[in-house]
Amino acid sequence: MIPLLLIGAAVLGACLVFGYSSFVVGFVLMVAGVVGLIAFMATPGAVLRPGEREAVIEERHYIGKHDDHREYRD
Repeated sequence: MIPLLLIGAAVLGACLVFGYSSFVVGFVLMVAGVVGLIAFMATPGAVLRPGEREAVIEERHYIGKHDDHREYRD
């Protein structure tokens, strides 16, 4: 609700400064949409980075005849 009020205030302010026309209203709405899209894409929750919500488990594979674990198995 608050972002809609801010967009309305930006349109009203632009109309008071530059005069009311459909070009001014459309241009201000377009700029507000682009700024809102940039702000939405810049939020940290939009991109999931490795290690933030998951555990990274390292997996190792040993190749060759020197596998000592085979001697202690039943």
